[in-house]
Amino acid sequence: MIAIFNSKNLQKGIYAQPTINALFAWVAKPKFIKATVILLMSAVMSACSGVATKHSEIEHLAANQMDDSPKVVDEGSIQAYQQAVTLIDNGQYEEADKLLVSVIEKHPDLAAPLYNLGVISEAQNDLDSAIGFYNRAIAADNRYYLAYNNLGVIARTQGDFKQAFNYYRSGLNVAPDSAELHYNMAVLNEIYLHDYAKAIEHYERYLASFEEGGAEQPDKNVVSWIKDLKRRSR
Repeated sequence: MIAIFNSKNLQKGIYAQPTINALFAWVAKPKFIKATVILLMSAVMSACSGVATKHSEIEHLAANQMDDSPKVVDEGSIQAYQQAVTLIDNGQYEEADKLLVSVIEKHPDLAAPLYNLGVISEAQNDLDSAIGFYNRAIAADNRYYLAYNNLGVIARTQGDFKQAFNYYRSGLNVAPDSAELHYNMAVLNEIYLHDYAKAIEHYERYLASFEEGGAEQPDKNVVSWIKDLKRRSR
């Protein structure tokens, strides 16, 4: 998962990429069928709710499902999904779209490919389609917080701040340690809702979500923003 924390001044959205680490096990089924049973455990949630996680060898399609029900995904779909993620990273959206659609045709109950189709639609400035895909991802998995995050960003850019707040809050209900959601909630409260106390709270939660000395570090500007907000709140 790659989180992009944009400049506060630009006020752009945060679009987390769709891959997360998860535990999985290969299950050899009778005869020639080889399927992957993905066991989504509570540990997965903590692994995906934080900051950027680089791609790894154990990243797979169903790993992006955040509910706790086991999913069985055929190997061809896993490969297609992984290829699609790479294509998205390279900006090859049309090719990625075709692969994701092929996965959805086989596995309509998986949130990750639906989410990624939303990411592609956003990149192509088709917000109506993006909103539709994000909502479908949530319908497939109501704990898919990345979709809530991006819906919140879209609502904010469209000037619907109350709706943006509701989306971020829904995301935090299922991923209370998400750096992306705390950052976006802080910006919303500071710039648009003028609730400085809430903004400080979420900026501090954002900073706390990073491990000291870890590979990923928070936006250095946030510390000074908190100081400024506390000064202005006196």
